[in-house]
Amino acid sequence: MSTNNTFITRLEQLLSDIYQVIDTMMDNSEIYYHDSNGARRNFIVLGSPVNHYRKRDERSQLIARELFKKFIEQVELLLTHANPQTVEKIKGVEKKLLNFISQSSHGVPSSTDSGKSLFRKQFEIFTNFLNLFKTESATLILVPDTNALIQFPDPSSYQKLFGRTFTFLILPTVLSELDKLKVGHRSEDFRHKVKSVIKRLKGFRNQGDVLQGVTVAGSINVKMVATEPNFEKTLQWLDTENQDDRIIASTLDVQVRNPTDQVVLITSDLNLQNKAQTAMLNFVDTDDLEETAS
Repeated sequence: MSTNNTFITRLEQLLSDIYQVIDTMMDNSEIYYHDSNGARRNFIVLGSPVNHYRKRDERSQLIARELFKKFIEQVELLLTHANPQTVEKIKGVEKKLLNFISQSSHGVPSSTDSGKSLFRKQFEIFTNFLNLFKTESATLILVPDTNALIQFPDPSSYQKLFGRTFTFLILPTVLSELDKLKVGHRSEDFRHKVKSVIKRLKGFRNQGDVLQGVTVAGSINVKMVATEPNFEKTLQWLDTENQDDRIIASTLDVQVRNPTDQVVLITSDLNLQNKAQTAMLNFVDTDDLEETAS
């Protein structure tokens, strides 16, 4: 996955994908007008109750529903910080759009082209909402998982791949895993390596307030997150008992709080990468770091 984008730009790309599927759905559908005398005409009033679908594109419906569901899941994360009026409006439009995607018999448009326009008009509330978060500047935030931090504990190691300036963010789940590994791993050499990583992290604390961020290597901002993610305000499929899911939830929380920043999860764990992709998170494999280091 490309890391040169923000949460907002990814949502806008998903929105563009939805528009394309809706266009295909309408192009593959047929609409007719049925008056009280049983006559059929081609030109009718938009949204008339006597408009009917003669033909529906069920395949595109399925694709559009899945994309729209994914889009709504992500937007709802942003809505946790929105005012109640905005939330209420978006929830209302969400139901109308789902009804449109299902090509129900209620509110059928006058033509396939007017259906496309109607869908985009209804979606304006989402585009306007996303525009609220746009900014010209973007900060790069790197979030290493446990193995990445053990393998590359020095934040400056990431500069060859990401440039000189970024925020290096340590999650509470990662710190907890390090504490377990330093005493519980079967390999003494590995336990020693983990202890050296923890020692380095404690050294950052001695340089200042790591919760606010301390500067290392001249331009890298090292920060630590103290609190675990709130699973009542994240994606429903994430499991609070799963360590990988806790990392995903925490990274998502960082991304939602910084929607115009480039948040990148660093991990070589294939399953974690798959979950990151499903959660629409940027990620980079530690193998890429190894290649730059060699």
